[in-house]
Amino acid sequence: MHKGEVEKRLTQYIPPMLCAELLRLCVSRGVGISGVSELRVRSVGRSCAVICGERIQLLSQVSRSDVKKCFLQICEGALYAHRDNIKEGYVTLPSGIRVGICGQARYEGGAFVGVSDVSSLVFRIPTAISSNASLIYDAWRASNRGMLIYSPPGVGKTTALRTLVGMIAGGKEASQVVVVDERCEFIPEEYRLASVDILRGYRRAEGIEIALRVMSADVICVDEIGAAHEAGAILESLNSGVRFIATAHAASYEELNRRVNIKTLLDAGVFDVFVGLTLKNRARTAEITRLDC
Repeated sequence: MHKGEVEKRLTQYIPPMLCAELLRLCVSRGVGISGVSELRVRSVGRSCAVICGERIQLLSQVSRSDVKKCFLQICEGALYAHRDNIKEGYVTLPSGIRVGICGQARYEGGAFVGVSDVSSLVFRIPTAISSNASLIYDAWRASNRGMLIYSPPGVGKTTALRTLVGMIAGGKEASQVVVVDERCEFIPEEYRLASVDILRGYRRAEGIEIALRVMSADVICVDEIGAAHEAGAILESLNSGVRFIATAHAASYEELNRRVNIKTLLDAGVFDVFVGLTLKNRARTAEITRLDC
């Protein structure tokens, strides 16, 4: 997503005073609005933004009516149409920006049905391309099985995966890639020249089964795995000839091993290359770990 698209999407939704302050901060740091990777709009407490890896408290005051107006614009005035995603705590905009929703939980008959009295919104903004794209791509080409990309939240797992999909599905040696995109963060228009099929909105386990059964995939990509049924769906693919690229939350390789469902996949040998992403001094780095085959 290019700079102009990011600016258009953000300024379309956030209050004008907040937008103006955000632009001034970007200019003062010598970057455009595309330097913003996260924006938290709060009606209680101070809003804040992450610009080039730096978290900055904003001075602009946002009212409850501002947040409500922003929320309605995000949902295009049709809350019912977005009810399933809202129940999961987020709405994804067409540009791939994911907006987390914080407010009063609503239950009916003991079941969680949605959120009311929205008090804050968290915009997670994908960058155009991973800064470690070539390094990660070379690691993928050297792998024999699958790749797992891991990092703490907000460091760039999804961006890395989006970039890698385009690289391995394009060119003369393109693989047929199927992306299971539960949160609708992959933009089909970004892959016009690549051999990519995107299962948008499918839950991960169901999407993996469909990709295996009917999509004739060479590579299946899944973002943010971790649940037992997701691990089970991947394990069922063993010996199918299909390779996986997945992402997961973890600050280290050791932490991956402490996640029970992820460890199941590690023990089964689904992945032989691991990419750990970190953010230090505003710079993103990638540490590659290869297992002996």
